[in-house]
Amino acid sequence: MEQSTLDKFYLWYFLVHIPITLLVDASLVIPREYLPSISLKLIELHISTNKDFLLVQLPLWLQAFGAVELFFQLPLFVIGAYYLYIKSRSIYPYMLLYGFNASFTTAICIVHVFYEGHTYGLSEAQVKQLILVYVPYFAIPFVMMVDYLNRILAIVGVREEVIVITEEIDSKKLE
Repeated sequence: MEQSTLDKFYLWYFLVHIPITLLVDASLVIPREYLPSISLKLIELHISTNKDFLLVQLPLWLQAFGAVELFFQLPLFVIGAYYLYIKSRSIYPYMLLYGFNASFTTAICIVHVFYEGHTYGLSEAQVKQLILVYVPYFAIPFVMMVDYLNRILAIVGVREEVIVITEEIDSKKLE
Protein backbone atom coordinates (compact mmCIF):
# COMPACT_ATOMS: atom_id res chain seq x y z
CA MET A 1 0.00 0.00 0.00
CA GLU A 2 1.26 3.48 -0.80
CA GLN A 3 2.73 5.52 2.06
CA SER A 4 0.31 8.44 1.67
CA THR A 5 -2.67 6.07 1.71
CA LEU A 6 -1.41 4.43 4.89
CA ASP A 7 -0.80 7.81 6.51
CA LYS A 8 -4.37 8.90 5.73
CA PHE A 9 -5.61 5.66 7.26
CA TYR A 10 -3.47 6.18 10.37
CA LEU A 11 -4.72 9.77 10.64
CA TRP A 12 -8.36 8.62 10.64
CA TYR A 13 -7.53 5.74 12.98
CA PHE A 14 -6.10 8.22 15.49
CA LEU A 15 -9.04 10.61 15.17
CA VAL A 16 -11.56 7.80 15.68
CA HIS A 17 -9.54 6.41 18.58
CA ILE A 18 -9.70 9.67 20.58
CA PRO A 19 -13.38 9.31 21.57
CA ILE A 20 -12.99 5.54 22.07
CA THR A 21 -10.17 6.21 24.53
CA LEU A 22 -12.05 8.95 26.35
CA LEU A 23 -15.41 7.18 26.49
CA VAL A 24 -14.47 3.53 26.96
CA ASP A 25 -10.80 2.89 27.64
CA ALA A 26 -10.62 5.60 30.31
CA SER A 27 -12.81 3.32 32.43
CA LEU A 28 -9.73 1.17 33.02
CA VAL A 29 -8.27 3.96 35.14
CA ILE A 30 -11.12 6.25 36.17
CA PRO A 31 -13.56 4.82 38.72
CA ARG A 32 -16.99 4.11 37.20
CA GLU A 33 -18.76 6.60 39.50
CA TYR A 34 -16.81 9.43 37.84
CA LEU A 35 -17.54 8.40 34.25
CA PRO A 36 -20.21 10.11 32.17
CA SER A 37 -23.42 8.14 31.65
CA ILE A 38 -22.66 7.64 27.93
CA SER A 39 -19.41 5.89 28.89
CA LEU A 40 -21.24 3.60 31.28
CA LYS A 41 -23.82 2.74 28.61
CA LEU A 42 -21.13 2.02 26.00
CA ILE A 43 -19.15 -0.14 28.41
CA GLU A 44 -22.24 -2.08 29.48
CA LEU A 45 -23.23 -2.59 25.83
CA HIS A 46 -19.74 -3.86 25.02
CA ILE A 47 -19.65 -6.17 28.05
CA SER A 48 -23.11 -7.61 27.41
CA THR A 49 -22.60 -7.98 23.64
CA ASN A 50 -19.05 -9.36 23.68
CA LYS A 51 -18.87 -10.92 27.16
CA ASP A 52 -15.69 -8.96 27.85
CA PHE A 53 -14.77 -10.20 31.31
CA LEU A 54 -11.62 -8.04 31.27
CA LEU A 55 -13.73 -4.89 31.67
CA VAL A 56 -15.67 -6.53 34.48
CA GLN A 57 -12.66 -7.89 36.40
CA LEU A 58 -10.24 -4.99 35.64
CA PRO A 59 -7.02 -6.85 36.48
CA LEU A 60 -4.19 -4.63 37.69
CA TRP A 61 -2.10 -5.23 34.54
CA LEU A 62 -5.02 -4.01 32.39
CA GLN A 63 -5.38 -0.90 34.55
CA ALA A 64 -1.67 -0.21 34.00
CA PHE A 65 -2.17 -0.58 30.24
CA GLY A 66 -5.10 1.84 30.54
CA ALA A 67 -2.92 4.41 32.29
CA VAL A 68 -0.37 4.17 29.47
CA GLU A 69 -3.17 4.63 26.97
CA LEU A 70 -4.50 7.74 28.73
CA PHE A 71 -1.17 9.42 29.42
CA PHE A 72 0.90 8.36 26.39
CA GLN A 73 -1.39 7.18 23.62
CA LEU A 74 -4.19 9.75 23.94
CA PRO A 75 -1.84 12.75 23.58
CA LEU A 76 -0.11 10.91 20.75
CA PHE A 77 -3.43 10.48 18.93
CA VAL A 78 -3.84 14.26 18.87
CA ILE A 79 -0.20 15.11 18.12
CA GLY A 80 0.16 12.21 15.70
CA ALA A 81 -2.94 13.18 13.75
CA TYR A 82 -1.56 16.69 13.37
CA TYR A 83 1.91 15.53 12.27
CA LEU A 84 0.39 13.02 9.87
CA TYR A 85 -1.77 15.79 8.46
CA ILE A 86 1.24 18.06 7.83
CA LYS A 87 3.27 15.06 6.61
CA SER A 88 6.12 15.52 9.09
CA ARG A 89 8.72 12.77 9.49
CA SER A 90 9.42 13.85 13.05
CA ILE A 91 6.47 11.73 14.19
CA TYR A 92 8.02 8.48 12.86
CA PRO A 93 9.72 7.31 16.10
CA TYR A 94 6.53 7.94 18.09
CA MET A 95 4.45 6.03 15.55
CA LEU A 96 6.85 3.10 15.88
CA LEU A 97 6.66 3.27 19.68
CA TYR A 98 2.85 3.54 19.63
CA GLY A 99 2.59 0.61 17.21
CA PHE A 100 4.73 -1.56 19.46
CA ASN A 101 2.98 -0.53 22.67
CA ALA A 102 -0.58 -0.88 21.37
CA SER A 103 -0.01 -4.16 19.54
CA PHE A 104 1.89 -5.67 22.49
CA THR A 105 -0.69 -4.73 25.13
CA THR A 106 -3.54 -5.92 22.91
CA ALA A 107 -1.71 -9.18 22.24
CA ILE A 108 -1.56 -9.71 26.02
CA CYS A 109 -5.35 -9.21 26.19
CA ILE A 110 -5.93 -11.64 23.31
CA VAL A 111 -3.74 -14.31 24.90
CA HIS A 112 -5.46 -13.83 28.25
CA VAL A 113 -8.92 -14.14 26.67
CA PHE A 114 -7.81 -17.22 24.72
CA TYR A 115 -6.44 -19.05 27.75
CA GLU A 116 -8.77 -17.77 30.49
CA GLY A 117 -12.09 -17.13 28.73
CA HIS A 118 -13.51 -20.51 29.66
CA THR A 119 -12.81 -19.87 33.37
CA TYR A 120 -15.17 -16.88 33.13
CA GLY A 121 -17.93 -19.03 31.65
CA LEU A 122 -17.38 -18.14 27.99
CA SER A 123 -18.09 -20.75 25.36
CA GLU A 124 -15.56 -21.38 22.60
CA ALA A 125 -17.68 -19.27 20.23
CA GLN A 126 -17.81 -16.40 22.75
CA VAL A 127 -14.04 -16.55 23.23
CA LYS A 128 -13.56 -16.34 19.46
CA GLN A 129 -16.02 -13.43 19.22
CA LEU A 130 -14.22 -11.50 21.95
CA ILE A 131 -10.84 -12.15 20.35
CA LEU A 132 -12.22 -10.85 17.04
CA VAL A 133 -13.19 -7.61 18.81
CA TYR A 134 -9.57 -7.20 19.92
CA VAL A 135 -7.87 -8.24 16.66
CA PRO A 136 -8.13 -4.85 14.85
CA TYR A 137 -6.62 -3.15 17.90
CA PHE A 138 -3.69 -5.53 17.54
CA ALA A 139 -3.39 -5.69 13.74
CA ILE A 140 -3.53 -1.98 12.91
CA PRO A 141 -0.84 -0.93 15.43
CA PHE A 142 1.28 -3.95 14.43
CA VAL A 143 1.16 -2.94 10.76
CA MET A 144 1.93 0.63 11.85
CA MET A 145 4.95 -0.57 13.85
CA VAL A 146 6.37 -2.54 10.92
CA ASP A 147 5.63 0.28 8.48
CA TYR A 148 7.37 2.93 10.58
CA LEU A 149 10.28 0.64 11.43
CA ASN A 150 10.87 0.22 7.69
CA ARG A 151 10.57 3.98 7.11
CA ILE A 152 13.05 4.78 9.87
CA LEU A 153 15.50 2.13 8.70
CA ALA A 154 15.29 3.48 5.15
CA ILE A 155 16.02 7.02 6.38
CA VAL A 156 19.04 6.04 8.45
CA GLY A 157 20.35 3.66 5.80
CA VAL A 158 20.32 0.57 7.98
CA ARG A 159 17.76 -1.28 5.90
CA GLU A 160 20.15 -2.02 3.05
CA GLU A 161 22.86 -3.14 5.47
CA VAL A 162 20.42 -5.48 7.24
CA ILE A 163 19.38 -6.96 3.89
CA VAL A 164 23.04 -7.44 2.85
CA ILE A 165 23.93 -9.08 6.17
CA THR A 166 20.92 -11.38 5.89
CA GLU A 167 21.85 -12.33 2.33
CA GLU A 168 25.43 -13.09 3.45
CA ILE A 169 24.15 -15.33 6.25
CA ASP A 170 21.81 -17.11 3.83
CA SER A 171 24.59 -17.67 1.28
CA LYS A 172 26.85 -19.12 4.01
CA LYS A 173 24.08 -21.54 4.96
CA LEU A 174 24.00 -22.79 1.38
CA GLU A 175 27.76 -23.51 1.37
